[in-house]
Amino acid sequence: MRRAFMLVLVLAAAVTSACGSSGGKAAGEECVASSECAAGLVCDFGQSPAVCAGMGTPRPDANPDVPDADPTVPDAVPAPDAEPGAPDAAPPPPDAMTPPPDAAPDAAPAPDAEIPPDAEPAPDA
Repeated sequence: MRRAFMLVLVLAAAVTSACGSSGGKAAGEECVASSECAAGLVCDFGQSPAVCAGMGTPRPDANPDVPDADPTVPDAVPAPDAEPGAPDAAPPPPDAMTPPPDAAPDAAPAPDAEIPPDAEPAPDA
């Protein structure tokens, strides 16, 4: 029994040491995912080929010194949706009509059926 326990212990140690990682890839090594890189490193896809790095390559912003249009030219006037002087469209119908009341507010409730005082209670079904 003791020998079997030692054998299981040795096999477990061998399996965990074979499956364990050595901490991941170092900075500068090629990668396909950040999970491959060592702690504190990410896979920088901004480089070709992608490598493990301390932070990703900064992406350049658009050049703020060059405007996308001449600032002295006004924007285009929006096109009208109807000819000037055209009547407005009719308002849409209401979503739902108010339902009529079920009964007049002062109506008496319907009386319960009368049960003779000497009647036997009905058995449960």
